[in-house]
Amino acid sequence: MSIANGTSGSHEKDAPGGERALVRAIGALLARYAPIRVSDANGPDFGDDMAPLPSAGPDSVLAWTTDMLMDGVDFRTSEAGWEAVGRKAMLVNLSDCAAMGGRPIAGLLALSLPRRSPRADVLKLVQGAAEAGAAHGCPVVGGDTNSWDGALVVAVTVAARREPHGRWLARSGAQDGDMLFVSGPLGGSILGRHLKPRPRIELGLQLAQLTGVHAAIDISDGLLIDLDRVCEASGCGAELDEHALQAVIHADARRLAERDGRSALEHALSDGEDFELLVAAAPRETSRLAATGLLPIGRIASQKGLWMRCEDGTLRELTARGWEHSC
Repeated sequence: MSIANGTSGSHEKDAPGGERALVRAIGALLARYAPIRVSDANGPDFGDDMAPLPSAGPDSVLAWTTDMLMDGVDFRTSEAGWEAVGRKAMLVNLSDCAAMGGRPIAGLLALSLPRRSPRADVLKLVQGAAEAGAAHGCPVVGGDTNSWDGALVVAVTVAARREPHGRWLARSGAQDGDMLFVSGPLGGSILGRHLKPRPRIELGLQLAQLTGVHAAIDISDGLLIDLDRVCEASGCGAELDEHALQAVIHADARRLAERDGRSALEHALSDGEDFELLVAAAPRETSRLAATGLLPIGRIASQKGLWMRCEDGTLRELTARGWEHSC
């Protein structure tokens, strides 16, 4: 279904009516969560090939993000359940909006379904995505469905706008001497948090108002690898503070360390799927950022690479470890 919704491909019949009936059922479900119409009375509506949206105002530039999640890579449907899969697929995109300082306004949902997927399960997935989006002002207004002999694939696309007096945050603005902050504890997300991201949208909007905030990214693949992306984009290095990092180790990281022998700090540095914000900001913003709950973990440095200032005062070079999709 192309949500403004023409259909693409085929979805196996699991009841009389096949894909067209499924699209109608999805349309009826989404109507409960969408606070805006996708068009005026004389224009396209749900079921057409595109979804025209109301103007975003004087600043009409929208930012778009999309993420594709796959069964066996980003979740296991048999363990998580279809609704949780839909919820995660939406929330990870909303986390990208938070990192950019954008207000999400609408989402698209595309599904590649295993053949003969029960309609009830598909609707659970759509409901999970729709509820998660609606909770953050981001209705699902369209998408597409197809079926194949492989595993479930879910792709969500989200559009976001800037708030008045806000700006887009990027990875490329970090400056020598900036302080590094994270928005919450890290590590051990595989124990369940990876299915329940908490997109820091309101925090991102606050950060976008502060001129001293120079760069931001959401920690999706691991603190070290995402920090390395900020450094690469900004042409700098970073020094983490081992003592300060103790305050941002999640209890799940400590539990996981007891099971697998890796240190809790190692889990916090490289596990990924924490979906907290990593922020580089001028020292003058420290008190204001602390008031938002952000926690200091180090600083940006002119020397390239990633470094750890150990508790004994020595400096140790780090490797940018984390999750990387193989291509």
